Amino acid sequence: MIVHASSSEFSDVSQHGVVAGRVMVGDHPVADAVVMIVEGHASHPDLAAITDESGRFELGGLTPGWYNLEARDGQRSARRSVELTAGDRAWIDFAMAAPDPS
Repeated sequence: MIVHASSSEFSDVSQHGVVAGRVMVGDHPVADAVVMIVEGHASHPDLAAITDESGRFELGGLTPGWYNLEARDGQRSARRSVELTAGDRAWIDFAMAAPDPS
């Protein structure tokens, strides 16, 4: 297979950022949680990630600016804010409340 990419395509990638991190309840990772952008510098209504078994996620291709993200697992949710610069890779952790034992 031959893949063609121009230098402008490569420079465009460096103008975007990535948000990665983990979703946790106490010391336990939350698998299958949805992490999405709820508001921010640019509109990304269809951009979301599902956490893996380690609670990790990654959202890429984001333009520089501020973003508010939300993690949900069906029972709980948590929000965090992050600022991205061009080419930045930001790491954020979401801490969800433990389920109510009642």
